[in-house]
Amino acid sequence: MKAYKYLVPVIALGFATTGCNMNEEPKSAASVEMVFSSEKGIETYATSFYNALPSPADAMKLDATSDYGAKNSIGGMEVGAYTVNSSTSWSWGTLRNINFFLENNTSAAIPERVRNNYNGQARMWRAYFYIDKLIQYGEVPWIDKVFNSPEDPDLYKGRDTRDVIIKNIIEDLDYAIENITEKNATANANYINVWTAYLLKSRICLFEGTWRKYHANDELDFARTGCTEYTPNQLFQLAADAAKAVMENGPYSLYTGKAYANGRGAYRELFISDAAVKQEVMLGIQCDITLRKGEANWWYNSSTYGPHLSMTRKFAKSYLNIDGTPYNEFNADGTYKDFVSETTDRDTRLNQTIRACDYTRKNGQGAYEPTSANFTGHSMTGYQFTKYVMDDVACDDGAKNENDIPFMRYAEILLNYAEAKAEMGTMSDDDWANTIGALRKRAGITGGTAQTGTLTTKPTQAEPYIASYYPGVTDPVILEVRRDRSIELCLEGFRIKDLKRWGQIDLFTSDPWEGVFIPSLNTALDMNGDGVDDVCFYDTEAAPDGLASIGLYIGTAKNNKINVVSVNGGYIMKNNTGEGRSWPERQYLYPIPEVVRQLNPNLSQNPGW
Repeated sequence: MKAYKYLVPVIALGFATTGCNMNEEPKSAASVEMVFSSEKGIETYATSFYNALPSPADAMKLDATSDYGAKNSIGGMEVGAYTVNSSTSWSWGTLRNINFFLENNTSAAIPERVRNNYNGQARMWRAYFYIDKLIQYGEVPWIDKVFNSPEDPDLYKGRDTRDVIIKNIIEDLDYAIENITEKNATANANYINVWTAYLLKSRICLFEGTWRKYHANDELDFARTGCTEYTPNQLFQLAADAAKAVMENGPYSLYTGKAYANGRGAYRELFISDAAVKQEVMLGIQCDITLRKGEANWWYNSSTYGPHLSMTRKFAKSYLNIDGTPYNEFNADGTYKDFVSETTDRDTRLNQTIRACDYTRKNGQGAYEPTSANFTGHSMTGYQFTKYVMDDVACDDGAKNENDIPFMRYAEILLNYAEAKAEMGTMSDDDWANTIGALRKRAGITGGTAQTGTLTTKPTQAEPYIASYYPGVTDPVILEVRRDRSIELCLEGFRIKDLKRWGQIDLFTSDPWEGVFIPSLNTALDMNGDGVDDVCFYDTEAAPDGLASIGLYIGTAKNNKINVVSVNGGYIMKNNTGEGRSWPERQYLYPIPEVVRQLNPNLSQNPGW
């Protein structure tokens, strides 16, 4: 059984980990002097910083609201999804905890190098905190001290500009890079090190560079306050430099240790391994069957728990063929390919992300057997996710997952570097081969075209499908980088942030939430080609005789969640729940809660709220 590493600090200094107040008095269970006079004391305190990470139960749900995920409710994709009276993420207790540490970690009894190491960790976590706030709210007050008096005027300061926020984030991360002493990736994948600080720097500089580039003409915050200290290209260069430092000097590499078979391979092994794969995982969220249980199996496979999040057809089509050519959903006669053909000889990341034609899982008797998507109450499109899911039905009926959740991966480093270089227009063939080419090679792709790029050469022409996916983008390198970023990081919590920074949040509303091809109605169908009938889509009053157990009603009324669209040779499954989605421009940024603005009138509101 794995040891439980963090989230249980043994001291209580009144860290104010929740709420809006930043001037709370510490409730001491141990004196400040006692904690900060020994290395063990400050090390123990530093474990509290990990509370900023999502729980194992939440970490695999971060893309529950995304354009490529159909579900059984609109949830988060409609006008009024959050309002000035319902926004609840304006919490500053985590920041106070960090600043309290930085103000008090000054004891001369501890060697300066040791103190600076932990101060570096604290400042990395402060940067992490502010990255989240910048993405959610745009400009916020920058606070680098503890408020000990309600009379402190900075309690009522207004919002600092994006320039101030990003400059301070970079300064914090540079300090962390300079002072964090841990550089050994094999030590513990569930703790930060200097390389995670580099990753965060590449992440935020890439985010901010693209935000400034693609939001230059809107009225969100750029036009209101100006963002003049850093140009997009300057930020892209900082992102590329940070990523390059890990690529050239870090101890990480892409994990390639398991050959692909039965829906499993090196890529998926990263997400179903009991312990985080240290070769690639730069920070994992530890899961333990007795102490912190995961919920991936329960969430994705239960008929009653979870939103039944399923991949959309539009996104599935973005995966290349195994030879690197674009996927064509049509047969030579103009009919649609069936599910077996659709998931054969494709980028293996597709079959390692959904239940594809070759997927097997362990049944109740302990034997592996071919398993198709479960349409009756589980999958809204037929593309049922498996990325974090253990291939064992015994894990499906509750919180029983023990597999660690990768939270920061070396793959992101490669993608950040590739995108930064692409946005600057300085991507070389070597850059491409070491990033996108390497990721595709891991996924089994063997070649490519001038439109998609090969394993060693970048694309020179825009591929029509991916160009239609991202309207307004014409650069073939940027398009292909976005293709692979979306595929590689699917379900890892990046999608909504990526669409926000690219100014393409409209994708939330434009995807029709279509699913698999259905050759016929009112008859039993073998969807995965194993010779066993999996589902019957029926539009009659009752399921055909003997097929009720696998039958799924697809009525035509809009109030029925599952419908079909007639196409040449059959039907396309459609999820009606997706109708009615909306994402007005103001929702690029969260509103400042009205109750907070009443307490501090100096806080201006985001546009449109």
